[in-house]
Amino acid sequence: MNAKAEAFKKYLDEKNLQAFQIQEIEGDQQGTVVFRSHILVEGQQLPTIVLLDNSVFAMVRVQVSPGARTKENELALLRLLNIQNLTYKPFKLYLDGEGSLILDACIIKTGENFDDLGDEIYGMFDILINFLNDTYRPLMKGIWGEEEAPEEKKAAKKKK
Repeated sequence: MNAKAEAFKKYLDEKNLQAFQIQEIEGDQQGTVVFRSHILVEGQQLPTIVLLDNSVFAMVRVQVSPGARTKENELALLRLLNIQNLTYKPFKLYLDGEGSLILDACIIKTGENFDDLGDEIYGMFDILINFLNDTYRPLMKGIWGEEEAPEEKKAAKKKK
């Protein structure tokens, strides 16, 4: 297990946090360890992973909605995500290859002392959960096509 993963596991053990399943990726050149869990938003359990490897990055990833992109909603959804990405700096929303809506947060950790990594990751969870509690419904409405992106509303008013 890489040093960051060991430090995070130690943090979880010390805090008696048992929300994660741990998976070491066999044969991975970066020594990647995946900590799998979920967060609860609007009654939905959103799959969440923490990816820790030998690079300077620690990644927190949340699958906000599987299969979010459709042919009908793609343009409006991309516009909505772009607005969110311009507004919120600590993380980015994007659609993966299968069209699932993903939220990524990256923490940069240099050096060899990772004693504070657990606090930083849990601090990021607080930020992510607050963001998702505020934006989950509008994002889902955008996915379902029930609400236009703000720019589209402005453009539609100008045409009238």
